[in-house]
Amino acid sequence: MLPFSSLSDDTRFMVCVLLSASVSQSPENNRQLLNEGAPESNMSENETVNAYLPDEIVKDIISRLPVKSLLQFRCVSKHWRDLIAGTQFIKSHLKNAISSSTQHRILLPTSPLISLSYNNINESIQLDSPFLNPRSSIKILGSCNGLVCLMDATRDMIIYNPSTRRHFKPFQSPQQALHCSNRVEFVYGFGCISNRNDMRVVRFPRFGRDSDYNKLKVRDNPPNSPRIGHVSSCYDFIDTVGTFLNGFLHWLAYCNGNIDDDHRVVASFNLSNETFTDLSLPPQDSSLQCYVLGVLQKCLCAICDDIGYTDVEIWLMKEYGVASSWTKFVKIPLNMGIQNISYMIPLGSLNEDEIVLEIDLQSFVIYDAKKKVFRHVTTSAHNLNLFGDGMVYVESLVSPQVLCMLY
Repeated sequence: MLPFSSLSDDTRFMVCVLLSASVSQSPENNRQLLNEGAPESNMSENETVNAYLPDEIVKDIISRLPVKSLLQFRCVSKHWRDLIAGTQFIKSHLKNAISSSTQHRILLPTSPLISLSYNNINESIQLDSPFLNPRSSIKILGSCNGLVCLMDATRDMIIYNPSTRRHFKPFQSPQQALHCSNRVEFVYGFGCISNRNDMRVVRFPRFGRDSDYNKLKVRDNPPNSPRIGHVSSCYDFIDTVGTFLNGFLHWLAYCNGNIDDDHRVVASFNLSNETFTDLSLPPQDSSLQCYVLGVLQKCLCAICDDIGYTDVEIWLMKEYGVASSWTKFVKIPLNMGIQNISYMIPLGSLNEDEIVLEIDLQSFVIYDAKKKVFRHVTTSAHNLNLFGDGMVYVESLVSPQVLCMLY
């Protein structure tokens, strides 16, 4: 059990609030609690915590706190440790965290990993990740419910919770199917089945010619190994990392082996019934081409740039799956504060007008669509050398042990 005085100010304050609601205390006692530690009590642990406040009210109060505070709360008492570890509490906390931008952060695939505050990108913290080779490149394959899926240069896959620092390696040995072939290229995705919190990693051969790859590898799998699934794919994928939204993963792809713009689609994979559907791209004139997918304002989005790369358009699919609902959200003129860039991706929107953009894997800007101005962001993490795109994640207590599906 940690000494009360070693807890953070926020955690000690919440302990005082809960205890003062449970046990009559004078202001002098509360000050003593903050400054010196919890006073002696003849009541048992459960009686003290629950003298007047039912567990449901306690859960509702603390489920709105950041993970850092909750991890400290687990050290306050055995009762609170069990309460915070409960499945229903973890779900309630996740629901609150998703709806609160203050508990959203941006993970950067640097070595070591760096996490930025979503609402204040100037703030950064270096994450303890001893499971990663410090000299290895890192790629983020997706983010869902507070977990991120990482892959290093050796193609080892790690499911990581940046908030709790817990991790899980789905593939326990180099003999697993992930390492079976250097000939076959793969694309990846990470998401969950809607309303079930059933999270999974998926992998497909990148080119349609290799779609039977896993069918040839069927065998008795040892415990904790990935499941082999059989899904016919007629795609040549352009994207190597899927974009997750509402139970579906999305890749930009060519359909039926036709590698031309007229046969380019969004390949949408339903994680629940394990089927693909083609989604149309935004309507474009001949000077524009879609080059990246993302999620903005809870909608699937597509970035389109012109040939001279002087303007970028961001389109939103307002009604999922309906081609006619593609709407131009904003047109960003690149001659107004950003020049000589070769790559841009939206990480999220701070509000209805401001968009966070990652530029050339090395810097960040915020674009105000209403005022049509850029605001350059300086982070406390210097000399960024990103190995790939950053990704937004939400703080959560969710366990990193998830199912992996190989197709």
